[in-house]
Amino acid sequence: MAKKPGGKQNGLLVYALILITAFSFRVALARFLPNDSPDDGRVYDQIARNIREKHVYSHDSEPPFAPSLIRMPGYPLFLAGIYSLGTGNDKTTVRVVQALVDTATCAMIAFLAFLWEPDEKRKHRSSIAALVLAAVCPFTAIYVATILSETPTMFCVAAMCLTATLALKSTNQRKTLWLWVATGLIAGVAVLFRPDSGLFALALGLTLVVATLSRSTEVKLESKRDELLFRTARTSYLGAVFSLAFCLALAPWAVRNYRVFHFFQPLSPAHAEMPGEFVPRGYFTWVRTWIDDGRYIGPSIWMLDAGPIKLASMPDTAFDSPEEKQRVGVLFEKYNHPVEEPELFTDQEDSKKPGGAEDPSQANEKTETDKSADSSGDEDEANGDEEAAGDEEDQADENNSVEAGSDQSVEMTPEIDAAFAQIARERIARHPLRYYVWLPLRRAHSMWFDTHSDYYPFQGQLLPLDDLDYDIYQQYLLPLFAGLTLVCSLLGIAGAWFLWQARDFNARLWLLLTALMVFLRVGFFSSLENPEPRYLVEVFPFLSILGGIAAGRVLEIIRTRKLTTSL
Repeated sequence: MAKKPGGKQNGLLVYALILITAFSFRVALARFLPNDSPDDGRVYDQIARNIREKHVYSHDSEPPFAPSLIRMPGYPLFLAGIYSLGTGNDKTTVRVVQALVDTATCAMIAFLAFLWEPDEKRKHRSSIAALVLAAVCPFTAIYVATILSETPTMFCVAAMCLTATLALKSTNQRKTLWLWVATGLIAGVAVLFRPDSGLFALALGLTLVVATLSRSTEVKLESKRDELLFRTARTSYLGAVFSLAFCLALAPWAVRNYRVFHFFQPLSPAHAEMPGEFVPRGYFTWVRTWIDDGRYIGPSIWMLDAGPIKLASMPDTAFDSPEEKQRVGVLFEKYNHPVEEPELFTDQEDSKKPGGAEDPSQANEKTETDKSADSSGDEDEANGDEEAAGDEEDQADENNSVEAGSDQSVEMTPEIDAAFAQIARERIARHPLRYYVWLPLRRAHSMWFDTHSDYYPFQGQLLPLDDLDYDIYQQYLLPLFAGLTLVCSLLGIAGAWFLWQARDFNARLWLLLTALMVFLRVGFFSSLENPEPRYLVEVFPFLSILGGIAAGRVLEIIRTRKLTTSL
């Protein structure tokens, strides 16, 4: 008995040492690899500075600072709060705070692994393993060094999963109620950072429904019909509580938008456009009929309305026939060389800005940022726009002229967009299976099995090998990151298998929750025209949890075999 307190203290010391290591790793990334290249980071920073200095929610850099709704308010308010601490616009402080936030996320990952492990004897081992995996995960840690919303979003996702897990495990009705209120509020806050966090809220809601309908009640009822009615009523009650709390967190933003813009807009717009701004949805649909890899996002989407788009930068799969390629070429020629002179182009761009004209450089920055938003209405940050375009320039000679011709007047008009929409409809009609099944599967594969090296100095794609930059050691680092992605995936699959094999209701419930969290997100983003791998960074905490459970089981098997051999 005397050993137990010492064992507990040793366990706490292990947790503390791993958390210190996690924090130190993240501070080192913030110190040595700070990254200000994402255009979305500049927009967030501008909004935060306007909140603090001008007391207006606007992304404009010059008067009249017209109100904006192109980004959700969570992260700008987060930045403004840090700036208000007396540090000015010090991004180093932001990065240190994000390092603390991400370390707290690691702690919650460890707690979730402890709660999800069905075997009491393996709980601490699985928890420590999950904490180690989360602490050293390079895919999530790098976001503390960027001015992007991923870090606080992952914190909110881990927090909502933790409160939901406690709610599902609780037998106290009052405690369960308040835990679901907390879960709904945290889920709403997560959406205020990134709109696509609503997918996580949906996963939690579905898990709540399955758990409450499937789990037997402690109340003794006379018939199965009465029990079914009781479960249904309880499911509706808890679901309503969760939903109301979720909506309550979003209500202030929705009310603000209604008062300012006079229409209901609880999330940021689908393409981060301001009211009345033209969005080339036909062109985006055409891109979605062929794009299956993130390498084509730069030249086909980020360059839209920011510079010329070259036909040669598109893959052969973008055309079903030479005639179709010719039609697309004609449309790009019209886009690259509009009939109107630059004066009309300027007028059009000015008309898009609420409150009047902007500086041309600001207009270009906003245009690139707007196109970086995903079709879910996300306030998604640009995934290294300049680097993505640079990668494409290395792969195609035609793109080498993009930078030189960046001052060229370009314009995506409604007429050109309608022509692209017509081509898209024809392609979908010819190959519906390709559009609705095979392309989403390819996009999902491309996003998942990426190097996930975004925002590192050596970021890039592993294939083709001939394009690797030996000067920044991509030939070593990208295969390493690709290998780590594969290891995380295998550990996640192994952990899922062990949860299923436990034949425990709660264990399979956690497996269902994880599957919904991961696959709803993968499925949604694989249906969009900008399949950026960074959209999946929020699933790595779940891989750490499952990986910790798998590692705990494997370590126990190894230990048992050693004991058997020694005997």
